[in-house]
Amino acid sequence: MARMWPRELPDEILSNPLRSSEVRVYMALASSLDDSYVVFYSRPWLGLTWDGREIDGECDFVVAHPNRGMLAIEVKGGGIEYNPEEERWFSVDRYGCRHNIKNPVAQARTSKHELLRKLREDTAWRGRYIRARHGVILPDCLPSSSDLGADMPRGIFCFADRFERDLPDWVQERLGGASTTKEEPLGDNGIRVLERLLAKPFRLRTSLAPSLREDARVQDYLTTQQYHILSMLDSLPRAAIAGAAGTGKTILAVEKARRCADVGMATLFVCYNRPLATAVAELLTGVSVRVETFHGLCAWMAKEAGMDIPKGESSEQLFDDIYPSLLADSAELRHDIRFDAIIVDEGQDFMSHWWAAIDALLEPSPGSNLYVFFDSNQRVYGSVPSLPGDASLLPIRLTRNLRNTKAIHATASAFYEGFAIQAAGPQGTEPEWFVVEPARIPKAVAEKVTELVRHEKVDPESIAVLVPNRSVRDELIEDNCLGAYPVHEAGNRGTHSTLTVDTIRRFKGLESPVVVLVVPEALTEELAYVAFSRARSHLTVIGTDGPVSYLRSVIESSE
Repeated sequence: MARMWPRELPDEILSNPLRSSEVRVYMALASSLDDSYVVFYSRPWLGLTWDGREIDGECDFVVAHPNRGMLAIEVKGGGIEYNPEEERWFSVDRYGCRHNIKNPVAQARTSKHELLRKLREDTAWRGRYIRARHGVILPDCLPSSSDLGADMPRGIFCFADRFERDLPDWVQERLGGASTTKEEPLGDNGIRVLERLLAKPFRLRTSLAPSLREDARVQDYLTTQQYHILSMLDSLPRAAIAGAAGTGKTILAVEKARRCADVGMATLFVCYNRPLATAVAELLTGVSVRVETFHGLCAWMAKEAGMDIPKGESSEQLFDDIYPSLLADSAELRHDIRFDAIIVDEGQDFMSHWWAAIDALLEPSPGSNLYVFFDSNQRVYGSVPSLPGDASLLPIRLTRNLRNTKAIHATASAFYEGFAIQAAGPQGTEPEWFVVEPARIPKAVAEKVTELVRHEKVDPESIAVLVPNRSVRDELIEDNCLGAYPVHEAGNRGTHSTLTVDTIRRFKGLESPVVVLVVPEALTEELAYVAFSRARSHLTVIGTDGPVSYLRSVIESSE
């Protein structure tokens, strides 16, 4: 059996009635020629005319033999007619209908010469002179008793009788005859050159950047579809909005704050994390909304009330108890500072006794609004986060992940327990995992960032490198650069071509198209959940064997 390119015909060729004659010839060549022959089916080519214009064509079959040479074959099914007065060729189907076709002899001859020219351009060909012939197979036509023209001797045609009876003999005859002293065998090397010319495998991959842009387009569209929930909130003065990471809590909270301010309401936006507050303030630039972290709010109110912040206290005592007490006391002293609408994001991080101080800043009128957005992950934050007990908050669930790709959602969901969340985003790429020795982590991270920027064409500002603590960050950075790229922390906007390098906890509530997660040590389930869900489209994990193996085992066990 001949060695065929392609090895098997695809279904779209087999089922195409216009290709039926070519399919018959393919099957006949494959079964009748021995394994010393190589047959290429449907090989297109691009050539040039004498004046430099491009011409393209296709050779139905190229039959090659290491000793006999190369044969270019054109196939035409049905009956064939030629009108020399009009220089037109026709095929005639079983119903007697005539169809315009190209001159099959000229097609085969042109393909032969174009292929020879391209072979001569290959450095491995080395100016060889081989036997190259052309022919036409007409599998439905009865044989002609004479030549069909000066350039169309009877022998170059394989009519129905020979096609059915002795196709291999016709091929050998076309490649036979007396040879010139210049001709040399095609040889195995010639076969390899032909295969490289006519059946060269290749893979052209896209960079990551176009995929990121397409993912972002879909994700942004999906996020705006979530805005219908805000219309529902218009009739609810107080509500608790729950959802997992990626369900759009922060985007909804920001948009609700904007809408409240647009109708003239004194509006306060409060969250826990400072970098998130910085990002929200930037989104609300030009909008009359006060944006604060909870502890920033406490400090601002204390200053407005002329109260001093005690010194010498532990950080835990200061942030958990003293700051909230200052907020409550300063609210009592400054009755003139009240808000018509308070929007709280990251509500799961607020302690139960903080809510009374926040509620004290709300205008005591029926038209005031309090909306609390919180993460519904019971595995990390408990079954019910501490929410205002006396605020009559109506619970609303966000059940669609709009920010992350399906692949990243599946990874983060291994660390989630709560009501079901549907991944609505694009499929995206699977996360990458790299295990390296501890001493190689800085170099591995720098190499990955370089690959993303130089080869994947990702803008540095679209990359966030997240680490478990500041000491790991310090190991990665030298002269305020990670590798060749300047860095900044979350919330501190860098110049163009700078990338974010920060701790997972500080990046909570934020997102990035690409996240490189560095895990030289074990992560808590909360940090793992936060870190994985920060990536919108692409996630790379680089770390030592123990932490990486543990994370992967949790993910695999949840599938």
